[in-house]
Amino acid sequence: MAPSKRKAPPRRAAKLDSGYDRTHVFDTETTGLLKADVSDLEQQPYIIEFALSELDREYNIVADHVWLIKPPVDISDEITKITGLTNDDLKDKPSFIEVLPEIIDVMKGVDRIMAHNAPFDHGMLVNELKRLGLEFKFPYPPEWVCTVQLAQELIYGRRARLIQLYEDTMGKPLEQTHRALDDVHALVEVVRERRW
Repeated sequence: MAPSKRKAPPRRAAKLDSGYDRTHVFDTETTGLLKADVSDLEQQPYIIEFALSELDREYNIVADHVWLIKPPVDISDEITKITGLTNDDLKDKPSFIEVLPEIIDVMKGVDRIMAHNAPFDHGMLVNELKRLGLEFKFPYPPEWVCTVQLAQELIYGRRARLIQLYEDTMGKPLEQTHRALDDVHALVEVVRERRW
């Protein structure tokens, strides 16, 4: 029996206003997936790309930020196949600790942050900060919103990938590049259209 698809709630016709002065949408590309059963941080994956769009109250992008980051481990062929990023692409890029001051500066004073599968991206950020002993010194936004969870609760009744959420919301296919800023821009379109 095929899973049933619940209809999305009607969209509000009011003026676009998120109610938040500073919302950021972000995504990471990494050397792999988080390992739930591994406590050694050196065995956890590393962030290789961190992208973020700053939104105003009307969901307009006011600034984009992208950092390519050289990890202390090689990128696997599988990650290169997914993201298109190679070890050569990152060999002369700064390390996470070198870009961290810029990330902190951009994150200061943010009201909320959104990500598709926020627990993963949040977990990646926390692991990077833990490696540096800075997990409690980061300006975490007071509100974290996961669009996987929103879509599950409001639309599908199950987890949905960004590509499905985008296509169902925007009515057109999403060219999936698996690059962080492309995914952020796609999610911004969804968030604006659904007024989340």
